[in-house]
Amino acid sequence: MRPLKLHTKTTLLASAITVAVLATALALANARVAHLVLEEQRARAELQAINLAEQVSHMPGPRDPQMLARAATLVRGARPGVVTVRIWERVGGVYVETAAAAGSEPVEPLPEETIAALRNGLASKITQPRPEGAAASRYRVFAPIKEDGRYSGAVEVVEQLDDEPLIAVRFQAIALWIALSAVSLITIATYLLFRQLVYRPIERLLFAMSRAESGDLKVEAPQRAPDELGLLSRGFNRMIARLHEMSQEREAQRLVLQERVHEATAELEQRNDQLEETNRELWETTLRLTELERLAAAGQTAAQFAHEVGTPLNLISGHVQLLRSRLGDDESAQSRLQTISAQIERIERIVREMMDRTRPIRPALAPVDLNALLVRIFDATAPALDVRHVQLETHLAENLPQISGDADRLQQVFINLINNALDAMPEGGTLSVRTGVDEERAETPAFVFVEFADTGCGMTEEMRARIFDPFYTTKGKGHGTGLGLVVVRQVTREHGGEIEVKSERGKGTRFRLKLAVAVERKQEDAPVEVSEVGT
Repeated sequence: MRPLKLHTKTTLLASAITVAVLATALALANARVAHLVLEEQRARAELQAINLAEQVSHMPGPRDPQMLARAATLVRGARPGVVTVRIWERVGGVYVETAAAAGSEPVEPLPEETIAALRNGLASKITQPRPEGAAASRYRVFAPIKEDGRYSGAVEVVEQLDDEPLIAVRFQAIALWIALSAVSLITIATYLLFRQLVYRPIERLLFAMSRAESGDLKVEAPQRAPDELGLLSRGFNRMIARLHEMSQEREAQRLVLQERVHEATAELEQRNDQLEETNRELWETTLRLTELERLAAAGQTAAQFAHEVGTPLNLISGHVQLLRSRLGDDESAQSRLQTISAQIERIERIVREMMDRTRPIRPALAPVDLNALLVRIFDATAPALDVRHVQLETHLAENLPQISGDADRLQQVFINLINNALDAMPEGGTLSVRTGVDEERAETPAFVFVEFADTGCGMTEEMRARIFDPFYTTKGKGHGTGLGLVVVRQVTREHGGEIEVKSERGKGTRFRLKLAVAVERKQEDAPVEVSEVGT
């Protein structure tokens, strides 16, 4: 059986989720509509009883029973749900039927609580359960009749309430058409958008990779918007360009080296046999130098590849975890996501090993909007926060001066701090991020600060004293390298900043970074834009 393509799987999943959501919404809407219809029937019955009671109260006495019966018949015929309209007269403390609408049901005695309420001038409302053999429940309403300042009687209106399932059936057809139309439109839109925005760019990137594999190092992947696929395309183009450049350099070096070898060989041929052994050693040394140059070029390429691929893999892993939490008990989809997650973790381990074996790059300082950089990081790490049930609270100062820094290196610092906070809150919690101007230099600010505070497990004093030691970690075997906070402190110092840590066991941890404000530039010098997360 031919496997389904990625955009088809995503479309089917989105359709299934949409169907479930619409079914739930329609069920709740039907129940609410049924409740509103019943409330409206009760309200109309009460209003009819009150209006008829006022009409009877204004009739001159003695009242004509036939006139009262006609008034009651008119009320009963106003709506099909009214089954009984009856007028009671109070005689000696006892309520006696005076008139009833044509077709009214047999007389039922008035409950004691109803008589007590009518004597006090209060309306009485009784909801009777569905009688045996009846279609629905009954709603009896009593409104007092006032005459010469005393309550001389009452008006009874009995409403037959509609059955809730019957009310729901009335809206079933239109709700079904609405649901089918919505599912169809969402399915088509999801299929077309995913095919256009994801599947086609991936096909172009795979085509470029196949050409590069065949030896065409001048190929370029199409440029896209600055999303994850765009980041992968630009990273691939940079990697291929670097490979092409190094290949040309290596070829030039090989030609130069070959020419020198030929010259040395021609010179050595003029010597006697005693120099043949020296000539062989020189040739072997030349071969070793060539091999070392290739290894150096491969190491440089691996370091660049690890840097470019590491962050997008973390973002993809966060989205995979978010999908896993939303799939519920779908074992097949969970199995596929588990396979994807395992492969991503394997690639991440390889990338971390490659990054650990490379030297840190000296930052290229430029004006950076700290708040804008943090907002981009929040958007990228939102799925990971949702999966871990961590609530993000942000307090970003307005009109914050730009800092002098390397956006990519600072992004690495902030993502490391967020990941540490997530590891410290396995059961969920709150992560608070705050920025502002250094309080000690509020008038002429030279530094700004960014603060990350979590409500996690915290650290002891001994642990806090060692967190910046290389390869020291509290996350257990296989869950940390002990280099994350080392990189955080190193990058902060490279930016001329400081880092402070406050933590207490069981009460969370707070990291506060002070970064230098960018020096004012000339008007023609444009500020450096903050790069996308993962570049």
